[in-house]
Amino acid sequence: MKEPAAVKRAYRSSARDAAAGATRLAIIDAATLLFLERGYGAVSIDDVAAAAEVARATVFNAVGGKAALLRTAYDVAVVGDDEPIPLPERPWARPVREAPDGPTMLDRFAHMVTEGHGRVAGIYEVLRGAATAHDDVRAHWDEICAGRRTGAENVVKMLAAHGPVRRGLTRATAADVVQLLMDPGHHTHFVTRRGWSPRAFERWLADALRHQLLD
Repeated sequence: MKEPAAVKRAYRSSARDAAAGATRLAIIDAATLLFLERGYGAVSIDDVAAAAEVARATVFNAVGGKAALLRTAYDVAVVGDDEPIPLPERPWARPVREAPDGPTMLDRFAHMVTEGHGRVAGIYEVLRGAATAHDDVRAHWDEICAGRRTGAENVVKMLAAHGPVRRGLTRATAADVVQLLMDPGHHTHFVTRRGWSPRAFERWLADALRHQLLD
């Protein structure tokens, strides 16, 4: 008699978790759209709650305050979902790690970056702008910049495993180059503002990475 009750409780817990996850995603999606449409300063928690059709308290409980909403919107855009899976372990990141040589690795990295920028470039610009005027956002921005630097260093480390980088280029300088070239602001300029196709941007990025990092 007790076992069915346990199963029932497990089912209810699973259903609650699923509902909470769906609510959280709805809040993140609503916040992302509002930030992209209005900018950071013009959006309030009440605006997000109304767009997501939830109570104001639910926004705080599910995600947090406005700065946390912006950071979470960025984090979700980077990987495409809210699952706790690190970027290097994503299936679409594996081809970069498994590349047979340096040029192929950079081509695959350019493809991965271009795909990601299609999701993240807009919210990245919102975050960059908000960091100049809001201390709580600036703290998130500093963390993101530090993480992007670590990512650039890891790319150089993987590249060096296939052979030396360009002569006269230190690994630190090579990481500077990678960090600059993978900035989503380039995607915003070329694709959003200048009308390049994502494929044309990807080719440009791959060529720039090869030219700067390889002999």
